[in-house]
Amino acid sequence: MSNNGNDSASSSFVPALEVRELRKSFGNVSVLEGISLSVREGEVISVIGPSGSGKSTLARCICRLEEIDGGEVLLYGDRIDNGKHSNRDIARLVGMIFQQFNLFPHLSVLENIILSPVRILGNSPKAAEEKAMALLQRVGLCEKKSARPNELSGGQRQRVAIARALAMNPKIMLFDEPTSALDPELVGEVLDVIADLAKSGMTMMIITHEMLFAKEVSDRVLFMDGGKILEQGPPDSIFISPQVPRTRIFLQRMLAHVGKELVQAHSDERMWTHDA
Repeated sequence: MSNNGNDSASSSFVPALEVRELRKSFGNVSVLEGISLSVREGEVISVIGPSGSGKSTLARCICRLEEIDGGEVLLYGDRIDNGKHSNRDIARLVGMIFQQFNLFPHLSVLENIILSPVRILGNSPKAAEEKAMALLQRVGLCEKKSARPNELSGGQRQRVAIARALAMNPKIMLFDEPTSALDPELVGEVLDVIADLAKSGMTMMIITHEMLFAKEVSDRVLFMDGGKILEQGPPDSIFISPQVPRTRIFLQRMLAHVGKELVQAHSDERMWTHDA
């Protein structure tokens, strides 16, 4: 979990990310219904909820991969939903990691990582390569610099995707179910990299179904359903004593899969029974 210092002191600063009354529909289907949230510099928030709740659409709207129907999206106090910023401007601020890895199959690992810093940031190939090698060291893949994506495991490809995003020096990282396409045995290596980023103070929004990971790494957890944020708070509050019945139902179903580890640190075995 990241260390953000005194909340009252940080509250006077402009949020790293702010979403105001965001609305998005696909045809007649409303996907986001007035979503509002704020993320402080250095804060890690996890967004959880059932499939179809609007989590991925929220991330895509923040990155401007989807046009919004209403509301505002601000990065460091500057609106980015009004057409005044290019996609390159957004790429300099926000790194996005998808469920699929989106690596260029005809390029090597190293070439995938240096492409955007050279073309978008204007870095020299030498400087971009030095940065790329440092990032590959960070994600534990230096020996794979010459490999093509199809020669890597899913976990390795996702770690390369993270290194590629970090090569743009983003201020915010958004993760959209970064482990959902991985075999279970490969999930841990990707989560370790994300946890390392959290410890380093990177501002992050993580859409995830990994409940144990969300509890460990987050400063705040948001629960979404039906295109709305129904509940949010510190991990212990959300996972141990959620206040909204829909949150409780969702977590009880998830607990059937992840076991009691989520609440082992708490001696109260009567979780939610007073509302059952």
